Amino acid sequence: MHLYKIIILFTVLTVGCGISKNSLPKTYSTTPVLLHLSQVKQADSIGFNLVKSLPELLYPRLLTGDLAFWVDSDKRLVVGSQQLQLLEKNAMTPFVSSKDLFIHEYWNLFKNNFDFMVRGFSFTGVDKSGKTINYGYVDAADIVNLLKTEFIPTNTNGSSQLTYWDALHTMDFNFNLVQFGPHKFTTNPQMSFKLRNQAISDPKVNRKFHTPANTKTIVYKVLSPTINSNRENKAFYAAIEKAVNDNKQAILNAGGDSHFSHIIFTPWKVEQITVNEKWSKYKDIPFQELISIELFIDKHSITLTKQQLEEINVTINLQGLEEYLSEKRFSFLLENINSQEIQPQQSERYYEALLNKHWNKITLK
Repeated sequence: MHLYKIIILFTVLTVGCGISKNSLPKTYSTTPVLLHLSQVKQADSIGFNLVKSLPELLYPRLLTGDLAFWVDSDKRLVVGSQQLQLLEKNAMTPFVSSKDLFIHEYWNLFKNNFDFMVRGFSFTGVDKSGKTINYGYVDAADIVNLLKTEFIPTNTNGSSQLTYWDALHTMDFNFNLVQFGPHKFTTNPQMSFKLRNQAISDPKVNRKFHTPANTKTIVYKVLSPTINSNRENKAFYAAIEKAVNDNKQAILNAGGDSHFSHIIFTPWKVEQITVNEKWSKYKDIPFQELISIELFIDKHSITLTKQQLEEINVTINLQGLEEYLSEKRFSFLLENINSQEIQPQQSERYYEALLNKHWNKITLK
């Protein structure tokens, strides 16, 4: 099936959206448009990839039938779970590995003010003979709450607090405009670029796209004194160990598995400490905020929140825990920045990048 056959011809709801060969419209209203996103053309610098992440979010709900999956945007016929799996069997790659995503939107331009509304999403694949598979269409209204509450996976360059809905409204992703009202640009492809640039980047046009928060989630492991025996690592482990042994009941109240109640009368030895922090930037200065600490004791783990740690009053070298952690005088290994796993051999370089580089240029080449 040719790619454009997945598209049902939109009912044109536009006002004054006629396109001449060379001139752009000065106004248009509720004009249905279709965007095409390619997975491989998304820039690392924006930190997210909708083409990869959106199918992964929706696929389990499509399989269970909890989410309506329509044949097309006309929403007359439903693609059932069994039909979806049959389409997948004939595909070169699974549904979640699709290389293309189509976003249906309505665009408005009035008095040099541009805005838009997300209408839905079409998913495609390629069968084993090289022909396009139309998997189906998901209406945005059916998943708007999901998109507004789920955070999209982000690499080291991205924001740690970006929902799918907000990612869609950044318009930072790379896309081609493949349909505008009834126009498919088959005879005038340059007009597609002109309309896109007018809406997205023309300095004469006002727009209110979402600006992601300049935040990152950092997870690192403080090396045990059995691995790195420097003074700071010894002091940190000793302080944490003393605090948990002095406050065993508070630790038990914090949760964890039942194993800790069985060893309550024996000394607890902290074997490993993993710290989870939120970093933000203000005037190019990074600020660190403790989220939680995961402790491994007797080969079992327990996670203590910032509030729970404050209650057991951990101090190291006369400093409060959060202040001490922010100085990073101990030896540690970064494990994750946002959703991206950091290899041990790259930990030091990524930490230097966090401190010194622009936060959309953290990913190492």
